[in-house]
Amino acid sequence: MPYANHKRLRSLVLQCALGMLIYAAAAGGALAATCSVDVDALNFGSVDTLSGNTADATAEVSISCTAVSTGVTAVTLCGNLGEGSGGTTSGGTRTMASGANTLAYQLYSDSGRGARWGSYDNTALGQPRTIRLTASDGTANGSVTLYGALPAGQASAATGTYLSSFSNADVRFYYEEGTTLDCTAPTAATLAQASFTAQATVAANCLITVEDIDFGVQGLIDTEVTATGGVDVTCTPNSSYSIAMDGGLSGATDPEKRLMRSGNNTITYGLYANSAHTLPWGATGNRLVTGTGAGAVQSIDVFGRVPPQSAASGQYSDTVVVTITYF
Repeated sequence: MPYANHKRLRSLVLQCALGMLIYAAAAGGALAATCSVDVDALNFGSVDTLSGNTADATAEVSISCTAVSTGVTAVTLCGNLGEGSGGTTSGGTRTMASGANTLAYQLYSDSGRGARWGSYDNTALGQPRTIRLTASDGTANGSVTLYGALPAGQASAATGTYLSSFSNADVRFYYEEGTTLDCTAPTAATLAQASFTAQATVAANCLITVEDIDFGVQGLIDTEVTATGGVDVTCTPNSSYSIAMDGGLSGATDPEKRLMRSGNNTITYGLYANSAHTLPWGATGNRLVTGTGAGAVQSIDVFGRVPPQSAASGQYSDTVVVTITYF
């Protein structure tokens, strides 16, 4: 009987030890942190590519972690952002696309836009971003800002809506409890993924400058007097424009009958779109000058003509308002 009791006791001890191991494994699995990431759309809105200024935008990256192990005070994440569907230039600058047209932009992890936000496996885009969240009562929540900048000097960008989509493969946040996760080699940690878009709209826009017309000093005006001025137009590619010139201070409705004035004395003159003076340049209909934007300066000559006429001596002048309409 003592021998039988000894065997039964050994069997009970083994069963208890096995039960403890199973419980420990189940408890360990239940305490692993789980994190999710959400990234807002990065929208630059309507951008002026002719202004010579950069355009900025921001998006919020929200992070929520649950089931953080008891006693753990922090969760570390490595935020990795890829190229997006718009791709990049050779220098690692991201681009958005509108059909075959592209618009350059970049993503940053700081408000000063000095630290590019890239990924551990494509550092030409920038470095991954290390994010540490404080953990309390089994959770760790927080947010960081994604900064975008669209550089100046893109006047050649055609009008349109530009887009780059970031899929789950582009937005990878590796995470781990504690503070020791190395973001240069994070793939042994747990992965959370998200998606978002970057977008900008290049609207039609035009800049205009004018060059005065000076007919010089004349004696008797017994033959026509001509002079040339100019209008310089810079419009976004694909935009259409028309240029109108009003009737001057006299409000002339006939572009060939504008008046320069010296006191109560006047001189009749006309403005034209061609050197033969056969296309009067006015404010309506076929007297407008039209064109299509090229993203660079387009110089358009303005031809002035004073027909033969009697005129008193004096200093004559007129002011003509030049208006450009574009779409």
